[in-house]
Amino acid sequence: MILGGQITSALTTFAGLGLALILEGDGAEHVRLGWTDAAEPRMVVTADRYDDDAISAAIHRHATACLAADSWIGRDLQSQPWKGGSAVFSPRVKAPKSVDHWQSLQAERLQGIDHELYDGSEPGYGIDLELIGALGEPAYWRFVSNDPRPDEGASRWEMKTRNQGQDFVTNRLRRLARFVADRDVTSICTGLSGKTLKDEAYEGKRSDESRTATGLTPPRFTDSALAWCALWGISCFPVIHRTTGASVTAGAVPIGRFTPKHLVLPVFVGPHSLDRWRVVVASEQVVQAAASTAEVAADVPSADALAAEVPARAWLTAHGVRAVITFRVHVSDNSKAPERSLGIGRLEVMS
Repeated sequence: MILGGQITSALTTFAGLGLALILEGDGAEHVRLGWTDAAEPRMVVTADRYDDDAISAAIHRHATACLAADSWIGRDLQSQPWKGGSAVFSPRVKAPKSVDHWQSLQAERLQGIDHELYDGSEPGYGIDLELIGALGEPAYWRFVSNDPRPDEGASRWEMKTRNQGQDFVTNRLRRLARFVADRDVTSICTGLSGKTLKDEAYEGKRSDESRTATGLTPPRFTDSALAWCALWGISCFPVIHRTTGASVTAGAVPIGRFTPKHLVLPVFVGPHSLDRWRVVVASEQVVQAAASTAEVAADVPSADALAAEVPARAWLTAHGVRAVITFRVHVSDNSKAPERSLGIGRLEVMS
């Protein structure tokens, strides 16, 4: 499967990672992904005995399974102050107002995780736990001057705006799951490959109104099947919680900043395993290698970071990385519901 999209769009890399994860969850063997070695590189995802139709059918099965009555995506917080208005596994929801509310939230999360671990009817979809973990969670442990900071436990790549009480799982994942499950295999295939573009959530609206890409591109029409895969790609960017600051999200620069300046992604040319991608995506070296680039250097001026850049590049090269791409994180000036999105990436070849 050759995905639609350019190498300078973070959506394309995320879509490749998410598609590879979904295929592994479907039971596919020897799943590989990487960029073609061409003037205009393309992201290619392959698996043994899976042609484009079989890949698209796996995506359809996955989206359909996510709509099941007992799916984690369909679980809502039933207690106060949410009363069914927010998803259990969204990492950014209305802040609990008391210890009892926090305990209710955690109880519902643990119940949902136990269901995924022990009661799930779809054994191929243990990948759900990977996305749940990578999204992070409301940070009950974070306070600054007695002011709670629950959003500081969330992945920085979960960029759904919170206007009017919306949240990522309810208002993005569920809708995309429904759109993809309602498609036939052919329309999923053409959407993934870029031959067609159908953005069901924004039909009849202007392209710049579409938030289907959820920050992985600036606002614009985005095919729902491609966006579905891309949002599952977040699973490859682990979150490390800490008590002394915002949780650390892989690939975010500066490290540990609540509102990072950049996202850094590696570039692999040719077929590589998802595990290889994950190791590098989550490595300190990929951030260190980007520290001296024109795009990042101003935001990471540390002499120690610059000193680490040369050995980091050598490590990345030894692990098959051909280049790194840096994406500036743009933040809107809406103080109540700031919107984050990634710009066009700057590619720098390893040397």
